[in-house]
Amino acid sequence: MKSFMTALAGTALAGATVTAGFVGAESVKAAGPFDKLKKKVKKAEETAQDVDTVISEADRANKTNGRSLLGSSRNSSTRTRKSQSAGGVAGPAPAKYAAATKCTGAAFSNAFVAEDGEYTFSQGLNTEKRSGLINRKPVSANGCTFPAMGVGDVLYLELDKRAYKRGVHVLQCVSYDGSVQLTNSNRPPEGNYKGKDVMLHTGNSTGYTPTATGSNLSRSRQYDKVLASRGKAMVTFTMPFSQTNKGKDFYCQHYNKDTGKSLLAFTYRS
Repeated sequence: MKSFMTALAGTALAGATVTAGFVGAESVKAAGPFDKLKKKVKKAEETAQDVDTVISEADRANKTNGRSLLGSSRNSSTRTRKSQSAGGVAGPAPAKYAAATKCTGAAFSNAFVAEDGEYTFSQGLNTEKRSGLINRKPVSANGCTFPAMGVGDVLYLELDKRAYKRGVHVLQCVSYDGSVQLTNSNRPPEGNYKGKDVMLHTGNSTGYTPTATGSNLSRSRQYDKVLASRGKAMVTFTMPFSQTNKGKDFYCQHYNKDTGKSLLAFTYRS
């Protein structure tokens, strides 16, 4: 679109030269219509650039399964939390949903809410970048329900590996007003982060520990060993962006239909 409009502008201006000759100071009035045309072309080009940016960001978000969201910033590990600076977090959970959640009593540890972003580390004279979970804020559950979250937030927690593997759990999410029940395709993705996103590269700019060196795959394997040594499993949920449900608050529970109990619950604003 941009190249087409640029060509159109060139054709129009060329026509002006043939018709009116050189436009000097004494011919400013004659240039008026073409000045208006150039302004329209410039506006069209800016619109095309905006469309290209939106398409690019949407494609990036799709490829990363919601990990890189529209409007999110990945420029600094010290940036303001998106959920706090934009759409906010969910309001208090409806009493009827909270009452319906029967906790299994699983013990959680090392729980935090974070963002997917970039950090840096040094190797020799070079400064390199990697992605991982940054801007971490420690959280605790009220019973088995974690604090409210917003778009782009990632809930990370650890629990006994045997407890996590016991039974089949499904994430059920319903809007506060009961009008929307999320399905597999649009509810918060589970388990889409690996050990390398938690155990960042040694010398990282965030100061988070433990750390490890090596490739992403190597660091993921090393973190798996750290978890195994403690008998723990890591669990993550990512709060998604949804144009359809924009601004709606949701209540989610990790439900075991065989026992009728939930491993955990949380709320978020889409």
